Amino acid sequence: MNWKLLFLALLAPLAACDWGQQPAQPPHRPPPPVTRPIDRGPDWLAAVPYCEGALRRGQWLVCDNKGLNWLHRTLANQWAEDRQGATRQQLWVQRQQLQALASERDACETAECVATAYRRYLRKPDRWVPEPGGWNPPPRPRPRPVHHRPPAPKYNWRDNGATCASKIGWQKAALLARQCAVVNPDGQCGPQRSCGALKTMILDGCWDMGDRKPGFCGRV
Repeated sequence: MNWKLLFLALLAPLAACDWGQQPAQPPHRPPPPVTRPIDRGPDWLAAVPYCEGALRRGQWLVCDNKGLNWLHRTLANQWAEDRQGATRQQLWVQRQQLQALASERDACETAECVATAYRRYLRKPDRWVPEPGGWNPPPRPRPRPVHHRPPAPKYNWRDNGATCASKIGWQKAALLARQCAVVNPDGQCGPQRSCGALKTMILDGCWDMGDRKPGFCGRV
């Protein structure tokens, strides 16, 4: 009798077990939301331009052009000096200027447009000194020397006197006339003119021809 009671006492805890059912699932909890960092622009203009990743045309020009790169660094240093001891209002104004500069620069397609965007916010120094090793304006051409015409000998232009043929002979007068016609084809060169008039027209024609003057110009 005692062993039967003992056997029933052992079976009681086993009867209370749920053998065919699965344990209850824990309540479903949604995963916490993923917080992504907000892609904000820089608060200040860095002295070294950002030249990585996908760049707009204006940003690429700043990275590639030495002159634009110098303008970028100059403006960054200028704004860094302005932030020393600046008030909250002045810092807010500089952030607005940075956003306006970035918008104008990113919309540019040429180097001149980007340079205009940077110069809009640069303070004009008392004396503009270009960066050593950068772009310098070409030197101005030196003025060409002015060669003053030597005074010509005073020959008699009036032909109311004796003709050249009557003074030195027809052959020599005809030679002077031919030389006069070579260097002064528009003049009325002829042996009937005076020798002074022929020589004066020859000297004037030789001077006008410059380096292309014939050899007889030095023997007149």
